[in-house]
Amino acid sequence: MGKRVAKSEIDQIDKIEKSLTRSVNRRESAKVRMKNRNKATASKPQNTSKEHRRTRHPVFVAASISAAVATCLFLLYKYYVGSTFDFLKSISKDKGTETSETATDAPKEEKPNFGDKPIVIYISGSDSRGSVSDQNARSDVNIVAIVNPTTGKILLVSIPRDYYVQLHGTAGLRDKLTHAGIYGVDMSRQTIEDLLNIKVDYTVKVGFDALKTIVDAIGGIDIYSDQDLTPHTDKTCHFIVGTQHVNGTCALAFSRERYAYATGDRHRGENQQQVISKIIEKVTSPAYLLKFPEILRAADGLFETSFTYSEILDMLKFQLLSGPNWQTESISLSGTGSMRPTYSIPSQSLYVMIPDDASIVSAKEKIAQSLKTAEQLKAEAEEKARQEAEAKAQQEVDE
Repeated sequence: MGKRVAKSEIDQIDKIEKSLTRSVNRRESAKVRMKNRNKATASKPQNTSKEHRRTRHPVFVAASISAAVATCLFLLYKYYVGSTFDFLKSISKDKGTETSETATDAPKEEKPNFGDKPIVIYISGSDSRGSVSDQNARSDVNIVAIVNPTTGKILLVSIPRDYYVQLHGTAGLRDKLTHAGIYGVDMSRQTIEDLLNIKVDYTVKVGFDALKTIVDAIGGIDIYSDQDLTPHTDKTCHFIVGTQHVNGTCALAFSRERYAYATGDRHRGENQQQVISKIIEKVTSPAYLLKFPEILRAADGLFETSFTYSEILDMLKFQLLSGPNWQTESISLSGTGSMRPTYSIPSQSLYVMIPDDASIVSAKEKIAQSLKTAEQLKAEAEEKARQEAEAKAQQEVDE
């Protein structure tokens, strides 16, 4: 397990942050003084050496302050990465074993650094409370996230828990997607890969308590409710029409509610996407990136991921140093309710959702577009513009 942040380390980062703030303030003050001095000297003769020296001095000061700011940022970054490193080992699949010392005999797969291409992540919301070490819990939340760092966009595709699908590697009766989790997160992942014809790069399995803990760790989130409701899972929470700030307990209740909505599980999926989007929006801001180790420690044992610790570090470094302001788009697969026997329980009919083929086709097209890099999209746009120009020129010739 990763070590907790010692008081001395907290004091160190506080000192660096204060130093950084003072340096930035001094730099801004220098800019203001420089601007005022330039205004004042614009109407005065500029022929004395004394005035000449005075107009050069603020530039030197500004350069010195910029160097100090850069130094502070570097120290802050070094602390951030160092304090995160050990903890990442405890939550990632390789537990920190993938090092140059232990992998000298085996060929190492070369993977691009995060930021070079889009990745596909399967987010499985387990119905387990507390630890997610139970590998055979139902997957009540099934969201595919296409994260494209080259465009700064994230596509969230929600699949209803009762979707009637063919479990990977099985024949005969189909089953509710939520039952795939009974056979392990890999079964859920492979079933979704079959359904959407995609390759999932990474999985993240989250328990109910993880959502509460993470939302509380980032100071709550602002969510929008399109109706007044008191969720059946927690009567202490109440939502009004409009935007409101919620803590972890009510964020979870909002994510789980489906009985209050006419479209049931579909609307619940949309709420879950909204909560995820709000969490992403907050944790990728500079203020919370610096607190990321503490946020992860708070959720320790409440989620699991197939990311290696080095891959997580790549993502964090990318976001800390050059990450975009992410734009999130959400879509959901749809279907119609029915009663059918299932692969897991063939002896009786259960409520299922028969997939709407049109919504699956639409989702596949959207995913394919989201997997294109910024360079590919630019090339396509240029080619389209060229073809349109040629068509227009030909039309003018014909006329």
